[in-house]
Amino acid sequence: MSLKKILNGCIVIMTLGMVMVSGPALADDVVIDMRDFYQGDLVVDGFELQSQTRLSIYAVGAELKNSDDMFAYGWIIDAESREPVWVLNEQDTRRFEGSKHFREYEDEITLPAGRYEAYYYAGKPYSLKDVNIVIDDLEEAVGMLEYIFGDEEDRYEYYSGDLEDMALVIKAPEGTFTNFNPVPEVNKNAIVDFTRPDDNFSDTKGFTLKKKMTLNITAIGEYISGDRVFVDHGWIIDADTRKRVWEMDKWNTSWAGGGRKNRGFTGEVELPAGNYVAYFVTDDSHSFGDWNVMPPYDPLHYGMLISLGSEVDAGSVAEYVDDYAEPIIVQINRVRNNQFKSKGFTLKKESNLHILALGEYGYQDEFVDYGWIENLDDGEIVWEMTEEDTQHAGGGKKNRRFDGIVTLPAGSYMVYYVTDDSHAYRRWNVSPPFEPKMWGITIYGAGRGFDTTQIATFDEIPENANILVNLTGIGDDEDVRQTFKINKTQKIHIYALGEGKNGHMYDFGWIEEASSGDIIWEMTYRKTRHAGGDRKNRLVDTYITLEQGEYIVYYQTDDSHSFPDFNASRPEQPHKWGITISKE
Repeated sequence: MSLKKILNGCIVIMTLGMVMVSGPALADDVVIDMRDFYQGDLVVDGFELQSQTRLSIYAVGAELKNSDDMFAYGWIIDAESREPVWVLNEQDTRRFEGSKHFREYEDEITLPAGRYEAYYYAGKPYSLKDVNIVIDDLEEAVGMLEYIFGDEEDRYEYYSGDLEDMALVIKAPEGTFTNFNPVPEVNKNAIVDFTRPDDNFSDTKGFTLKKKMTLNITAIGEYISGDRVFVDHGWIIDADTRKRVWEMDKWNTSWAGGGRKNRGFTGEVELPAGNYVAYFVTDDSHSFGDWNVMPPYDPLHYGMLISLGSEVDAGSVAEYVDDYAEPIIVQINRVRNNQFKSKGFTLKKESNLHILALGEYGYQDEFVDYGWIENLDDGEIVWEMTEEDTQHAGGGKKNRRFDGIVTLPAGSYMVYYVTDDSHAYRRWNVSPPFEPKMWGITIYGAGRGFDTTQIATFDEIPENANILVNLTGIGDDEDVRQTFKINKTQKIHIYALGEGKNGHMYDFGWIEEASSGDIIWEMTYRKTRHAGGDRKNRLVDTYITLEQGEYIVYYQTDDSHSFPDFNASRPEQPHKWGITISKE
């Protein structure tokens, strides 16, 4: 017999013996009824309470063995604050009908007047990297191994049928609630809405603030704690300076519920009048509608939403079309595996250059795909990619990105970019960066008014009267030589790269006097220092004085580890593998 019929019967009996002094108690009615789930379902419904109301909740969820985390469960959030007010958890449940996975909850809660959203997520039972597995002793450890490697049918018993045992049922007294569709309608105060993005999402939107304003930002993304990087996240740049004025990071975000990698920002950001561009990107997994671990408590706001404090401010904001463009000076992009590329430019006056470079930071704490710039007058590196000056480029942890302004004096420069044998354009071995086509280095003239007449480009290094010998870019099993003359006693500069180990050189150079064949100088291990990359990369950078006469420079290599096929980490300037002789 239903509770409603029982109450009605009691009322009839009471009216026969006494005068009613108050109305009958209200029967409970169903507010939310969520059942019949399929794997990966995320179900949501909304309800509004007119006053403080008692709710009765019945729920069945599921958890992993030896874990405190539930992978299928329900929860309720406040629709205004977006904060959870009730979450199904293991501590408040009991085993459901002897199941190894299912947990049952039945209790009452009281909520104040307001709008609420109820969710249920029928997640996958296997997300070990993102659950809190507790193993206190050997017995539990053995139990976990049995669970992982045991009978697959037993491990996935939860998947039989439609997961028919799972449920979230909420009841409240009749007349105390109304239902509503919680999927957000168009937010009149929103100026940027990147919520509920798919995998591999990337979008931008520009806006202009006509005065200093305070913006409300809600942003939820995916943070990989092991790599210490966001892979789904948003940021805002000043459209005129191209500098980031706000971004999601580990320090301004907090756990957003569900999987440990869900992190969110909710707060106010004050920006001065100006033009801005908002960005949001996702990688190839764990996005709205395709979660690979438990979703955040506010999944409808996964992504980024930027809104105004009130509709009154709407007249102070306008759309902005980001037509910012800078002239391209050098572009070496879409670089594939095992490539070495270069291009030069000459500046007629000191200039600001905007450099955008993407590369791979390897697991031995060094770059393996990277770019740099050399001054052709002295061969010095004037800029290079470093871990400290780069940021995560999206995708795999090792994708790094430099985006900044570099000032160079008048002179001639060579831009270089090199890749190793894996993880480059179209051959990624982990998730690619957010801008895969920009893998390489691009140099722009910085600013809208950059004077392109003050710059010239070239492909080949121009002849330099100071260079006496250039035997560089030497490969395996080479034995090369070059003759030079000097008309007076003078100091010369020797720059040589080679392979050496345990006191012995395998790739090296030397200088002989042409007439006598006497060795005047030789590249020995003791004269070298580390050249970057693997320890066997050795460098000589020195000056010696030679008398007037003719000389022969030799360089020879063995059968491995030379340009461009190094079998260990490259030196910092791999193209200079060999020997260069120049005037002081």
